[in-house]
Amino acid sequence: MALQRQFNFFDKVELKDPEDPSKSPEVFKSIESNVATSGRGHMVVADRSGLVHIIDKALQVESFLAYDSGRVTHMKQLRQRNILVTVGEEENAVQVIKFWDLDKPDRNKPGPTLERSIRVTQQGNAFPVSALAVLENLSQVAVGLANGTVVLIYGDLMRERTTAQKVVHQNDEPITGLGFKEQQKGALLYIATTAKVLLYNTSTKQTQTLDDQGGGLGCAVMNESTQELAIARDEAIFFYGPDGRGPAYGLDGAKTFISFYKSYLVLVSPPNIPLTATRTFGIQPASVSANDTTRLTVVDTANKFTAYQATFPQGIRSVICEWGSIYIVENGGKVYRLDEMDTSVKLDILFKKNMYLLAINLAHNQKYDNASIADIIKKYGDHLYNKGDYDGAMGQYVRTIGRLEPSYVIRKFLDAQRIYNLTSYLQELHSSGLANADHTTLLLNCYTKLKDVKRLDEFIKTDSDLTFDLETAIQVCRQAGYYEHAVYLAGKFEEHDLYLTVQIDDVKQYDQALAYMRRLGPIEADKNLQKYGKVLLTHLPEQTTQLLVDLCSGSLARIGSSSPTPGTASPVPTHTAGTHHGAFSMPSFPMGGPAGAVSPPVSSSASPNLAHQATFSPKLHGGVHSKYAPPSPRTFMSLFVDLPAYLITFLEKVSANRWPVATSASQSTMGSNLKTPAPNTHLNKPGSIGSSKKTVVGNDMTEKGSIGGASRFGLSNDQDMEERKAIWNTLLELYLADPPMASSSGKGQTMHVAELNRKSRDRIIKKEKCMKLLNDTEIPYDTNHALVLCHMAGFDEGIVFLYERMKMYTDILRLWIGRDDTAKVMECLRKYGPQEPSLYPLTLSYFSSSPSRLTSATPDLLKVLDHIDQQDLLPPLQVVQALSQTSVATIGMIKNYIGHRIEAERKERIEDQKQIQSYRQESEKKRREIDDLKTSARIFQVTKCSACGGSLDLPSVHFLCRHSYHQRCLSDSADRECPKCMVEQRTVADIRRMQEANAEKHDLFISELEDADDGFEVIAKYFGNNTMAFAKLIDGSI
Repeated sequence: MALQRQFNFFDKVELKDPEDPSKSPEVFKSIESNVATSGRGHMVVADRSGLVHIIDKALQVESFLAYDSGRVTHMKQLRQRNILVTVGEEENAVQVIKFWDLDKPDRNKPGPTLERSIRVTQQGNAFPVSALAVLENLSQVAVGLANGTVVLIYGDLMRERTTAQKVVHQNDEPITGLGFKEQQKGALLYIATTAKVLLYNTSTKQTQTLDDQGGGLGCAVMNESTQELAIARDEAIFFYGPDGRGPAYGLDGAKTFISFYKSYLVLVSPPNIPLTATRTFGIQPASVSANDTTRLTVVDTANKFTAYQATFPQGIRSVICEWGSIYIVENGGKVYRLDEMDTSVKLDILFKKNMYLLAINLAHNQKYDNASIADIIKKYGDHLYNKGDYDGAMGQYVRTIGRLEPSYVIRKFLDAQRIYNLTSYLQELHSSGLANADHTTLLLNCYTKLKDVKRLDEFIKTDSDLTFDLETAIQVCRQAGYYEHAVYLAGKFEEHDLYLTVQIDDVKQYDQALAYMRRLGPIEADKNLQKYGKVLLTHLPEQTTQLLVDLCSGSLARIGSSSPTPGTASPVPTHTAGTHHGAFSMPSFPMGGPAGAVSPPVSSSASPNLAHQATFSPKLHGGVHSKYAPPSPRTFMSLFVDLPAYLITFLEKVSANRWPVATSASQSTMGSNLKTPAPNTHLNKPGSIGSSKKTVVGNDMTEKGSIGGASRFGLSNDQDMEERKAIWNTLLELYLADPPMASSSGKGQTMHVAELNRKSRDRIIKKEKCMKLLNDTEIPYDTNHALVLCHMAGFDEGIVFLYERMKMYTDILRLWIGRDDTAKVMECLRKYGPQEPSLYPLTLSYFSSSPSRLTSATPDLLKVLDHIDQQDLLPPLQVVQALSQTSVATIGMIKNYIGHRIEAERKERIEDQKQIQSYRQESEKKRREIDDLKTSARIFQVTKCSACGGSLDLPSVHFLCRHSYHQRCLSDSADRECPKCMVEQRTVADIRRMQEANAEKHDLFISELEDADDGFEVIAKYFGNNTMAFAKLIDGSI
């Protein structure tokens, strides 16, 4: 890969001596450096005399003698420990490796402490060291010799007294570079010669050839960050890993030095000399003058461009990387520092040159945040947009999704000519899940404008996860006439309300909507039937009524199959067989017309596409039928406003299902398929709707026992009772309502007569059902409400029945009096007169209300008077008052009745006087006896014991009641009371105490008074029992 782009991303600064700013640093002038290294905050240079100089950032120097009789050829500053490893020559050209601890000064001489020295073992003549590699843990050191030998020294080099050395490679080609790659087990050793690149595994002891070309001395170096070996040749720079040669960067020209600085590769190229000179083994060819121009190049290997290039006329002695900069030491002693520019400055340079891709890569390498990188990408997109490359610009804008405001991009591409690019951007925006409702609307409008039904299908159907605003998408599809897509979306994502709205309001597919609603289950079906039930009943009354029956009966099963319901339209075959989304079958929408042309969808309900619409099933989990509390049928009664016959069917079936009985009720002639009932059809017979027993109390019906419906559906008895009452009250009202008269226009008078006959028959049937409904004591209907309905319908039979149930006999008599039906009046009097005496005065008033009625009803009047007289039902005064309300009746008509009553009362008065006289005599006798006991002595002449009947002897006990006993015949508790009279006396005492207690129970007295037919009799009883004598007067002022 050729490095064609070149920039100047480094600032070159010449260093001056700290003491004399007009001169170059004296330290580099005085030191003829032979080799250099750096790390851990200092530079280390060595000269040919064996001295090592440590230079800090302030250019202060600390020197020490490393080798007495030779020069230092190689140095390595460790990164993890402050250890300096040097290689130099001792006497007889012996190569010695020394380890210096720079943190421990030597106590005996200037410089650091020498921790260890190791002589490099060579066979035969001694050859100079040409390459050095050291592991950071100091477990292995590799030394390359000029004769092509590589010696591996291993062991704990800082602690063990002896170390092991072995030759791992030997060839005639000089070693030009070494480098370790650490692994969990052992290490790999890269070996570079002038002709080859090798890899030695220190664990397996195996060597492999990576390349048949090598590199020159100083042109091979390890990249510490990537653990790769870099070799600079005249034509390019090559990288090597364990698998062989990797990437290469084309850079023509000879190279004499290579090093790494961060991610940069620093290269030093010699003056223009023959290529053969650069390949000779040695540090610097003798034919090259020190004053020739030398070039330094800094290559960004990550972004593949030249970051800096400069020439140095005096030649380069050393290149040292430390303190975040690159230091170049010229042969003349001048020192230059290369400082890397800030990334922002680099980016500005790239922006000016419109190199946005390079700027993006640079920002990535510098770990810029996503927002900053998105800003660069936006600039690149703006650049391409201004050039007219709209496709390329959109490609960049797409990369900014999530960081750049979408409206910025959308405004640029709102032109109709760029709508295709806008569509692509909006698609990516939805795929990222960052689109809002407006974006969804715009994207779908783009599809419809382009008439790109294929992409619309892909957008809607291939999205397994919802990445757009569903409601907006459905709304746009409806507005554009793509009803099939709207149905698909609503069904797939279980938007039941939207699905039904499209099916009912737009497509008019009522049967599919009803089938879908049935599969939703009771909760959703309840909600949607309340909303769409009226429309569905208008178009599909039979199926809708049956669905309502199942729902309110608690038997609506939720179907778990994803296949279409039998009888519904099957989906159109899909583009690819077996393509499904979740539990839904995925229909393909026919795209008719010539190739490449797409016809717009037809909004009419007769569209061919809509005729083959898919039926969706909601996603279910587990079983399909579970118990639930059925909704109240009252909720749906309003839907049947114009369909009373279906309302009757609905209520009857719900009642039969929710409150079944042991005996089967009469079957409805409408049939189980709910065919349209004719007005004269015999409707379902309302039967018993529960097995509970009821007791009629007044006009309420109380329940005895449990209610089957309540226990089955989890409803309370009160709630269940209210439901039953509401249903049957409504049924009664429907039975009593007149059926509407069918139109007979164009059919003539015959049809009108037939309609009247049919209506009459239907009324008879309904009233029969009303009576069966009212006669069934197990039906908990509201009797007051039923009475009002019967009155409104003029249903006399029902009125009489309800009055009788509520014991309102007077109202029954008034009903027949109002109808002027004497026979019914007499029948009512005979039936209810014994229970309700007040009927007689009312009947007498009725007979005497007019002369004509009295004339015709005189025999009946006399019969009534005889019955009153025989049964003593009314006092004569009340009879006279009833007949004297009008001047129609005469005294002669009741003369016999009055005579009989006067004679009977006279005899009764005589009997009462005799009984009073008897009570007076008895009371006087008791009074005299009491006085006698109080004033006179009682003489006991009894000779026998009243208990044992033996002769009475002493000791004996005598009582005032004239009973005597042996003392031994009496128990201890009977010494004060006569055993024979004790029971009677205690009974009297208990009665008296009860009278005293009842005297304080005013509520009991009032309750008896209210419940009694004759209140005077209750008062007389209290006076007779002397209860009033114990009552205390209550002062109302307290």
